[in-house]
Amino acid sequence: MGRTLHRFIHQFPKLNLAAHVQPNTRTVLRVELTITPDFQWEDKVHGYVEPFWVIIEDNDCEYILHHEYFLLKKQYVDEDHNLNFTVPIFEPLRPQYFIHVVSDKWLGSQTVLPISSRHLILPEKYPPPTELLDLQPLPVTALRNPSYKALYQDFRHFNPVQTQVFTVLYNTDDNVLVAALTGSGKTICAEFAILRNHQKGPDSPM
Repeated sequence: MGRTLHRFIHQFPKLNLAAHVQPNTRTVLRVELTITPDFQWEDKVHGYVEPFWVIIEDNDCEYILHHEYFLLKKQYVDEDHNLNFTVPIFEPLRPQYFIHVVSDKWLGSQTVLPISSRHLILPEKYPPPTELLDLQPLPVTALRNPSYKALYQDFRHFNPVQTQVFTVLYNTDDNVLVAALTGSGKTICAEFAILRNHQKGPDSPM
């Protein structure tokens, strides 16, 4: 019965798991889970699909932080499968999480992967804002275009935020993220980028 037992044992659904984790913020952890099937597929036994539940639990296995239904199809049994999801981060930081992948049909078919949080480096709790450079307010004449200057007849100088981002928005094609309080002049910063594109000609990409 050795060969028969060997065949039956290798038909039992077994999965290998590997995970990469990275904190998006101090309260959100991104998990990239790789699932690799490690069994022999038999149509009479498995049909055309094997369903599994992916469950993420906290350190004490008291709370389910994430769950989703995963279907392993016959034609992809020889491939790696990648799942991406996020789970909450609690403070004080828990030492580890547990990933359970449990068969929805087979008793005892379960794979558990602990995820250690020991080496996680969380972002600062209150990240400081970018300090404004000590610059003189930039005059509207810096636009170097009478038509553009006419758009800003109500003031003679740009404010500190606009002054700081003017060069990169108006004179370069670099990607820029401007985050500032309401009323700080972000709309005019966007106009700098529009004027930059306009002065390059009608055929330039937005």
